[in-house]
Amino acid sequence: MKRTFARISAVLIGIAVPVLMTAAPAMAKVGDDGEAPGKPLGAGMTILLFVVIPIGAFLIIAALAVLPSTLGRPRYRPGKPWEHAPGWFGAPDSPQPGSTASGTAKGGASAEW
Repeated sequence: MKRTFARISAVLIGIAVPVLMTAAPAMAKVGDDGEAPGKPLGAGMTILLFVVIPIGAFLIIAALAVLPSTLGRPRYRPGKPWEHAPGWFGAPDSPQPGSTASGTAKGGASAEW
């Protein structure tokens, strides 16, 4: 019984001490804590700051996201032929000699490279 009580006490103290040590600075009351209350906001200013400005920011971001699709530029439609020259992104400036396929490699699941 004594051993169980000692273990429970050790666990509770091990939990309580760090919690109380980290909470102690929050309990401190200093004469000058930098608090300088200003004039209270009116209802109109509160609505402007917390409703109108966030909605305006959302609308601006939404407009910038939709803008590219509304410009009306021609774009590729599935089923139509591709009308542009092929492009290879990340291609080397000049192909290495011997880098063309020789036509003898089979590859695939048969592992005959």
